[in-house]
Amino acid sequence: MQGTIAAYGGLGRIGELLGAHEARSIFLVTGRGSYAACGAQAVLDEALSDYRVERFFDFEVNPKIEDGVRGARAAKAFGADLILAVGGGSPMDVAKLIKAFLPDVDAAEALVRGQQTVPDGGPPLICVPTTAGSGSEATHFAVVYIGKDKFSLASPSLLPDGRVLDGSLLKTASAYQRAVNGLDALAQATEGAWAAKSTEATRALSFQAIEALNSHLPDMVHSNAADALQAVMVAASQAGEVINVTKTTAPHAFSYAFTSYHDLPHGHAVWMTLPAVFALHQQADASAVTDPRGETHFRAVMERLGALYGASDPATSEGVLKDFMASLGAEPDMRAVGAKTIDQRALLASKVNRERLGNNPVALSDADIAALFDLEGATC
Repeated sequence: MQGTIAAYGGLGRIGELLGAHEARSIFLVTGRGSYAACGAQAVLDEALSDYRVERFFDFEVNPKIEDGVRGARAAKAFGADLILAVGGGSPMDVAKLIKAFLPDVDAAEALVRGQQTVPDGGPPLICVPTTAGSGSEATHFAVVYIGKDKFSLASPSLLPDGRVLDGSLLKTASAYQRAVNGLDALAQATEGAWAAKSTEATRALSFQAIEALNSHLPDMVHSNAADALQAVMVAASQAGEVINVTKTTAPHAFSYAFTSYHDLPHGHAVWMTLPAVFALHQQADASAVTDPRGETHFRAVMERLGALYGASDPATSEGVLKDFMASLGAEPDMRAVGAKTIDQRALLASKVNRERLGNNPVALSDADIAALFDLEGATC
């Protein structure tokens, strides 16, 4: 990534990044109400006063291909020479879609379905996260829906050219929003550590992010302290850097159905199974470990993760992690969030994202999945 500003109140320095690209016509992609509510609009109204700016916020929370197409047409008509995304994961995903679609809007569906590759070049992209969780400002992929089908559009050319990590933009979010976004970042750092595609460098970044999040997330949620806000913002972006290489694993694979069927925010949804998956990994048979580096490598990673979370005992680790999420205000029991019956939980289990599950370092059997969803001996 070419440029990063990481400072509390750092958004006011956005001109440093814009000047590096000699931009004059900025296509600004934001959330509808969050742009003003988080304080970004007040700062950028002044900081961008000498630029041509067109703001785009006509898209859904879970971006559809039509949203990206509409944005790309608007950016082309405007003559954008830089795309600036300000918001959570959705505005940043839409900004990436706009960049991908700009050269040939009619090719949008072929790009999303992987029938064509995203072209290089195009206007630079700068991302300003206003939530600490998605890590999209540090990744080369974007989520997009065609109808009800979810796709991930990926290309090295979609990695942002710059980012502003300003913890002050988090302070107006509710405690619950801050908690579930931080849990998402923790999940990404954790899954990135044990992922089969991890490297020595990404694991070091994972452990650093987990340590910072464990230390600062409770203060950030409960007290809104400035130092905690900034620390969590930076750690969440580090977690994004990790999954940019490793991708996510089983907890993410199971999360999407909790959002679709029970309206859980993404970070909360991921943690509905992460504690149980964590414990399962600690107890996995050697024959189930699929990481090509072998059981010894995997055990060492799990030992480090157990130490970081204070959850080294497989018999109690699931409870330790559930207690942690509950302390942040996130309900850990899937029955309590609506999956009360075996049929409801079996439906959730059946909707697993197989691509994400395939990246898990432990092969999960039908019996493992049944246990994760407390199906009382049923198989999936």
